[in-house]
Amino acid sequence: MRTSETHPLQIAEVCAGPGFGRIGLTFCPGKHDRAAYSGAWARDLTTDMVAIAAWGARVVVTLVEPAELIALKVPDLGDAVHAHGMIWRHLPIADYSIPDEAFEARWAAEGRALRDTLRAGQDILVHCKGGLGRAGTIAARLLVELGIEPKAAIRAVRVARPGAIETPRQLALVRETVAVNEPAMVDTAKMTRIGGQLGTNPAGVWDDGAGRRYYVKELESPAHARNENLAAALYRLAGAPVLTYLPAAQPEQVATLFMPLEKTCLAQLSEAERQAAQHWLGVHAWLANWDAAGSLGDNQGLIHGVVTTLDVGGALDFRASGDPKGRDFGSEVGEIDRLRTDPDNSQAVKLFGDMDAAAVAAAIRVVTRLPDAAIARVVAEYGRSEKLTAKLIARKADLAQRLTTPEALAPDR
Repeated sequence: MRTSETHPLQIAEVCAGPGFGRIGLTFCPGKHDRAAYSGAWARDLTTDMVAIAAWGARVVVTLVEPAELIALKVPDLGDAVHAHGMIWRHLPIADYSIPDEAFEARWAAEGRALRDTLRAGQDILVHCKGGLGRAGTIAARLLVELGIEPKAAIRAVRVARPGAIETPRQLALVRETVAVNEPAMVDTAKMTRIGGQLGTNPAGVWDDGAGRRYYVKELESPAHARNENLAAALYRLAGAPVLTYLPAAQPEQVATLFMPLEKTCLAQLSEAERQAAQHWLGVHAWLANWDAAGSLGDNQGLIHGVVTTLDVGGALDFRASGDPKGRDFGSEVGEIDRLRTDPDNSQAVKLFGDMDAAAVAAAIRVVTRLPDAAIARVVAEYGRSEKLTAKLIARKADLAQRLTTPEALAPDR
């Protein structure tokens, strides 16, 4: 039986281009598979996660299907990724197959985010079950989309990971992929406005002439824009679904990839979808997003079947209205209670009010598992001060303290 100790995790890597980050390829971390073609595995997920973090991955892309995660005895793989300070993206593809329509629909946003990560010089790890077919295909696809010729991309991936890109259909997909010529930043001066404001801030929908659409908001100041972009990055660090934020040419603008909504507000969500949204209560509270639900329930929507927070401008330093929070954004996280009980925030109460102590504890653990170093890194990347880092770490500690007093998780209603 092979383990993480007898066979330490091996990560093959290819460079995405000059100055770009690396794409790592490997098999499923922590997997248990007695019937593997190459021999039985009984790996340790934590040991493998330490190796992936040490390699330098900023994002871990999981391509195996949910049922495979269970069969491989790593149903909590995403939690393990987040606990080691990395971002997890789950984009399932059937074994020995190629992306289906659901994958392609999500790739419009996910692919852009991954390419931007690589352009920023940060590293991505891609894995499937065995680290060959699906992982090799998506790694090569990313290379081609970033401008490398398909033949060269296939060769680079196969040199790094012999046997990668296993089937004729996978090979054909890479050969048919074309480079994605997308702007490094969203510049509305070079685009056509095709739609108007959808929220409370002045904004519009813009088309770049190549079929890509963006929603661009005009905020009160560059500080407001920096605040929202950082909030989105912290949501992503915790694994909470948000829109794909992109650099904007003007410092007071916030740009996101425009995505059609299957459901546009809390009232339209099914009970299962509402419960999925409740999982992120701890993140909303930690980041002081009093507007998590929206005044009309319109801050929660459904995109490709995933309940998503549609605007995080009310997190951190500023209210959704744009006013500074000042001392109301302190080191204690009273929001964990107020988002469930405040009669003046009726939509939040509709969303979170019926959560029991166990559900609240689970939502808090989403935050408390985040490493302090990962929080500090994200804050620094967005040019914010160590003072904010210290406050966020203190707020995380306050949430952790609440886990030691169960009565604090069930406030009087």
